[in-house]
Amino acid sequence: MPDSGAVVGSGTADSCTEGALRAAVAAGGYVRFNCGNGSVTIKVTHEIPVTKTTAVDGAGKVTLDGGGKNRILVAQNGTTLSVRNLRFINGAAAQSEDRGIGSGGAVAGLYKTHVEVIASTFEHNSAGQGGGAVAVAAASSLSITGSVFKGNWSWYGGAVYSLLSHLTVVNSTFADNHTTTTGGMGDGGAIGTDGAAPGQGAPGGVIRICGSLIKHNSAHGNGGGAYLWTYAPDKIIIERTTFEDNAIQVNAQGNHGLGGAARLSVGPEPGRAGSLTVTDSSILSNTSDGDGGAFYLDCSPTCTLSNSTFYNNSAAFYGGAIFGDGHHDNNVTFANNTAGNQGGALFGNHYVLTNTVFSGNASHNPWGLGNTCSTTGTGANVIQWLSTSPDRMECIPGAIAKDPQLAAPADNGGPTLSMMPGATSPALKAGSGCETQDQRGTNRKTSQCDLGAVERAAFTSASHH
Repeated sequence: MPDSGAVVGSGTADSCTEGALRAAVAAGGYVRFNCGNGSVTIKVTHEIPVTKTTAVDGAGKVTLDGGGKNRILVAQNGTTLSVRNLRFINGAAAQSEDRGIGSGGAVAGLYKTHVEVIASTFEHNSAGQGGGAVAVAAASSLSITGSVFKGNWSWYGGAVYSLLSHLTVVNSTFADNHTTTTGGMGDGGAIGTDGAAPGQGAPGGVIRICGSLIKHNSAHGNGGGAYLWTYAPDKIIIERTTFEDNAIQVNAQGNHGLGGAARLSVGPEPGRAGSLTVTDSSILSNTSDGDGGAFYLDCSPTCTLSNSTFYNNSAAFYGGAIFGDGHHDNNVTFANNTAGNQGGALFGNHYVLTNTVFSGNASHNPWGLGNTCSTTGTGANVIQWLSTSPDRMECIPGAIAKDPQLAAPADNGGPTLSMMPGATSPALKAGSGCETQDQRGTNRKTSQCDLGAVERAAFTSASHH
């Protein structure tokens, strides 16, 4: 990024005008503001094109207001835009199915752009197509760090949308964003993606979400919090992130929801495999009016979940926590998830479960089937406990039917809430081949470790003494 550029304003709030901002952005470089000591709001009545490499830094004092009529900043083809320490409100992309004008209510990047968002806030922005707050078109990259998205909406990716582009989200919060059913979609309450690389035959791209909170978002059809759709060999990586209290509902076609927290999909392609990994994360109290109260997965056999907690998620039909085939789960805790039909925790086939705990999951069919898992998978070192009645379907052959004595989700250290096993839990020292650290980042002795996401007693290697 350039380190010099124009300054908007001459020391007073009145000097910080839309015209001054437009001229500074047209010149490119590092745009700063000199608007006096207080905060200032600049009304933007027509979108401002970015045609040169530009950084706009509001120093935490500047709000850009689109007035509910137009986008605010639009990076033109092939350009780079960084927005820093700014607040964007009431940006609005057109009600159009043309991605070029209908996406990115506050900030948009067109073809082959690089868009960076740092320590900024987006509130009440909207888009007729994708990304109520921010969107990028094909062959681009979007990086979001330390930012807040609240109350934004569109019909695909209520806050953020990326098309065939790399996406990185770090230490950010998405709350109260939603999608509408305009245009017949409504996927991805906070975040929506369609591929992570420019197109067929390109090297795979990456969708990465780390250290973030995705809470109380809603959508219609797919992914109450996020709908991450990619194509092999793309990768989806979710780390140290919380999905909480998101909801998926029926869409405009009458199809019930898939994935209360998220639908995570790595599309198949002959001869090439993509992947999904979820680690050190908590997925809490999400709901689906269809399948997959927490996650709906389309990524067999390349889904890996580890050191994560699924608690109190619910699906009206199948898979209270997860709906999907072929996922590999190591050191995962599933507790108090429910399904209306089968698979209180898991619905699917061919899953591999190791060092994992199931407790208090339930389904509400009249036959007492599939309270925890809809089918029997493979693996080792699994606790499967129901306090009310024996579970008629084992999650793996020989699952241990003992109470793991889990405490409620709490701050036990680390970036996400976790469920600590009791001092006399049968989960203690019952595992092998565990992850090297637990959900909190506490070291494990992998050859003799606790089942589930949390290691009760910290293990410190000799090299740390």
